[in-house]
Amino acid sequence: MSIIRLSNEQNLVRGEVRKFVTGELEPIAADIERDRAVSAHILEGIARMGLFGLIVPEQYGGAGLDITSLCVALEELAKSCASLALMVAVNNCLVAQAILKGDLDLGQVHREYLKRLAGGAVCGYAPFTDVDTAVQSYGLESEGDQHYLTGKCDVVLAGMLAELFVVPVKTSESIALHLLVRDASVMNTYPVRTMGMRSAGTCGVELKRAPLAEQSCLLCGHDGHDVSLPLHGTARIAYSAIALGITEASLDAAAKYSKQRRQFGRAICEFPMVREMLAGIKTCVEESRLLVYDAASRADAGEDHGAAARIAFLRSCEGAVCSALNAIQIHGGYGYTRDYPVERHFRDAKSLQLLGEVPADLKNKIAEEILT
Repeated sequence: MSIIRLSNEQNLVRGEVRKFVTGELEPIAADIERDRAVSAHILEGIARMGLFGLIVPEQYGGAGLDITSLCVALEELAKSCASLALMVAVNNCLVAQAILKGDLDLGQVHREYLKRLAGGAVCGYAPFTDVDTAVQSYGLESEGDQHYLTGKCDVVLAGMLAELFVVPVKTSESIALHLLVRDASVMNTYPVRTMGMRSAGTCGVELKRAPLAEQSCLLCGHDGHDVSLPLHGTARIAYSAIALGITEASLDAAAKYSKQRRQFGRAICEFPMVREMLAGIKTCVEESRLLVYDAASRADAGEDHGAAARIAFLRSCEGAVCSALNAIQIHGGYGYTRDYPVERHFRDAKSLQLLGEVPADLKNKIAEEILT
């Protein structure tokens, strides 16, 4: 018996998402990659299933499900379209959680934000960086009690189609996360060409005196404290589930091709080298699944899941990159063409690996926890 035991509700989520992926998403996955955008039809389908607000409490119109359920949905989506899975992860882990973890009690404005998420609004998230570069070069302007945000941020996850944006605002005294509503009169978005996750809507945002309302502040820290840190744990778990889905997709593609491709009078799946690579990818799948759902169950139980999330993210992303590369090798020269999906799996896996902390920093933090 597997040590991962999903509830009936979580199995229902898997079944519904898998049905949607098989029937509607998979047939046009290559078109989504080519067009660098998820079609409105697919976004409407995701909204109908409630995935954009899957962890939003039911009283605000969301599904009110847990992190494990979210991981189940992300794993299934990522098998076909990792970019779409990333958009769902951003909505739930970085935007919805920022609102729910806010310093103030949920007022009417915040409740309306959650209802918009639950209704299918796509949201963008600008990661905070403490490095003074052009990636984040905006600041506050004040006129009396009114504050304005001016400048630009060159990396906003899922921002191209976003209706709402969560952006960090740094002052001499604090760092806060603010939620902005898209307004073309004070906001301009521009595409960012990425190696992978090309359809996830990563963009830059330029702001020109965008007004900040008091109710727009979600989280506020002091003395240089990064207030987005509490969101990173569940985000890493979500990213790990996406990496798991990519690894499974690499395995499916490699196994299928190895049974069809013949050399020297037999299918290449009979060659020891190919079998070794297939076994390696399968091992990565099972290892990642255990780590992902262990971290998710810890988060759902209210336990400290920081270390488990880091380990899951580190190993699942490393496994996804390695597995996609082996799948390319099994495809031979065809693996480097866009006629087969494995080159996309590799690019998506590598891009996902760099969304949070780079592997070297993750390993350093894991080592620090061991030695403390």
